[in-house]
Amino acid sequence: FPASAIGGFLASAMALPFDFVKTRIQKQKPDANGILPYKSSLDVVVKTLKTEGPLAFYKGFFTFYFRIAPHAMMTLLLDGWLRGVARRLEEQAAEK
Repeated sequence: FPASAIGGFLASAMALPFDFVKTRIQKQKPDANGILPYKSSLDVVVKTLKTEGPLAFYKGFFTFYFRIAPHAMMTLLLDGWLRGVARRLEEQAAEK
């Protein structure tokens, strides 16, 4: 269980910056001249680093973690359980 919680934490830490950039691109609105604030994903990264700093990519981390971590935890726990079932079935087949 602790390993799956750590896995969920790391999954959140790795995925959140990409989700942040995607969300900025999706929510951008043109100004009065019809120009969008960002031209590309890289433009989002550069402008965010200049204006808000690197921690801006982790805004809402705990909300993201509590959304992602249960999925990662259940996946890892289910994987372990299924591997155990498969191992027992292989042992039973080998005994016959």
